[in-house]
Amino acid sequence: MRLLYIIRDRSGRSVVKKLHRWSIGFVDGQEGFFEASLHQACDVTRRTWAEVQAMPRDRLKRFDAVVVNGKSGVPWRGDTADARVFDMFPQPVSLFIGNAQPEIMGEDPVLDRFKVIFKREPFADLERYAISEANRAKIVPTHLSNPMATMSWRMPARNRVRPLKRYAWDMPKVLDVFFIGTVQNTPEIPRQDVWAKIVAAEGVNAVGGILPKTGHDVPPDLLTEQIGRDQYREIMLQTKVNLALEGMGPFTFRHLELFWAGAFALSTPSIRPLRLRAPLVEDQDYVSFDTLDEMVDKIRYYAANDEARTQIARNGRAAYERLHDVDAHSVEIREALEA
Repeated sequence: MRLLYIIRDRSGRSVVKKLHRWSIGFVDGQEGFFEASLHQACDVTRRTWAEVQAMPRDRLKRFDAVVVNGKSGVPWRGDTADARVFDMFPQPVSLFIGNAQPEIMGEDPVLDRFKVIFKREPFADLERYAISEANRAKIVPTHLSNPMATMSWRMPARNRVRPLKRYAWDMPKVLDVFFIGTVQNTPEIPRQDVWAKIVAAEGVNAVGGILPKTGHDVPPDLLTEQIGRDQYREIMLQTKVNLALEGMGPFTFRHLELFWAGAFALSTPSIRPLRLRAPLVEDQDYVSFDTLDEMVDKIRYYAANDEARTQIARNGRAAYERLHDVDAHSVEIREALEA
């Protein structure tokens, strides 16, 4: 299948970074996993929205399908949404919504125009979307990429899930709990409230804290400094209970990093209503908490119970291998586009 992919607007990146990423086909972040899978599924031509608009119509006809990145600048959502913009394409057009928030979805007049809606971590209960049944049926779940795993659309061999030389469950533990992240205006349990509760908990050996962010006032005793990737990984491996807290969205890079490393993940509860492309089972693959008091209780329990903690960490890694499977997702993408 020859596919035209209208890529995310990266005009703000430096020329050097653009050339580097192009030369190795490096993909990461919000769309990395999806893009690696898309390139494996199809013969993909990557173009910006401006480049596509300048294409002659006879050139557009060469493609069997089109996929639009929702952050490409194509007007599919909000006040500028216009279904007529897709009339320029003679072939089926699909949409990739790479936003972190599960509630982000377009409206029927534009969604009606798409063949498939690839949505990052959507709600499992599709009735939460105020769209037609026909458009709900178009939703195919995908997810963000793992920052600890380098992925490339030019070199598919990089995208395989490989065994690690060491997993967190094999490492000696020197800390009870670890988290580091920027302050976020999360709707359920704010990160700064979580860390304040941990700082106040007696007998809990914790490291980390909240990274400062312009426009947010965080008490000095909750703040910490940025650390390097290697140090971050080493602390994660040597910690009994690693926190995976809601950020821009419920399911974060941190969740995937922990599952990848075989580290025990204690998550905020907002990942429960999500539909991932492979399931995560609460209290089997990860643990969550509903209140701050419950969080502290679970930190104490799992820090003291090595066997229970290790089993969940092992299950989390097995779940990661099912979830972060580019080969399997490429098949799902191609079947959806060809249906």
